Amino acid sequence: MNFFEYTSLDDTVSHGLTLIERIAPLVILIIIIFLIYNYQEKLKNFKNEKIIRYILAGLMIFGEISFITWNFIHSLNGDVRFINTLPLQLCSYAIIGLIITLILCNKKVYNYVYIFGVVSFLALLFPNLNHGVNSFRYYQLYFSHSLLMIALFYMYKIHGFYPKKDDLIKSFVFLQILIVISLILNVILNTDFLFIGPGNKPIDFAWDWPGHMIQYEFFMVVVYFIFYKILKKLNEVQNGWFC
Repeated sequence: MNFFEYTSLDDTVSHGLTLIERIAPLVILIIIIFLIYNYQEKLKNFKNEKIIRYILAGLMIFGEISFITWNFIHSLNGDVRFINTLPLQLCSYAIIGLIITLILCNKKVYNYVYIFGVVSFLALLFPNLNHGVNSFRYYQLYFSHSLLMIALFYMYKIHGFYPKKDDLIKSFVFLQILIVISLILNVILNTDFLFIGPGNKPIDFAWDWPGHMIQYEFFMVVVYFIFYKILKKLNEVQNGWFC
C-alpha cells in the first residue's frame, strides 16, 4: 500500500498490528520518560529550559496539523468525511491544552486537560488502527499520543504541575460541557465526537445507544476518583520552579 494512503479499521489487511509494532513505541516512550525523571534536576536548572517546552509544543503542533492535512486531502476524494476528523475528540483537547501549557507554562489549562491526557493513554494500548509500519497513520498516532504523555510527565516533574481536588472537579464539569456540545453536534451532523451519540460507541463491547452514555460517564467518574486518590497521596507539594 501507499505510505500516505487512507487507512481505517474497515480495511482488509493481511494482519493487524504485530506485537513488535505495538510494543516498540511504548518502549521508546518509557525510555524518554525515564530520561526526564533521571535528569529532572538538570532540566529544572537548565537556563534555556523553555526551549525544550517550545520544541515539545512545536512537535505536537506538527503532529496535529499533519493529521488534519492528511484527512483533508483524503476527504477530497470521499475516503473520509472531513468534519468527522476535526480535533474535537478527547485526545485532541488534551493535545491542544498541553500545547498551550507548554508555551505559556499555564497550570490552569494543564489542570483542565490532565485527565483527558491520562485517558488518552488508552489510544497507545488499544490503537484505533490496523495498519502498521507501512502507513502514515501508524506513525502519526503513536507520535502524537506519545508526545502527549511526555508533555504531561514533563510538566509534572519539571514544573510541579498536578491538579488538586478543586481542579479535578472543574475539569469534570468542563468534560460534561464538552459531552453536551459533542452530543448535540453528533445528532445534528451525524458525527462521532467523543464517540457518543446515536450509532457511536467508545468501545466495541459498549452498550448500544443511549445505554453506553451511562458506561461512559461511570468510567470517567471512576477515573477522576482514582486519580484524585493518587494525587492526594503525594507526600509533598512538588518543588518545581515557576516560568
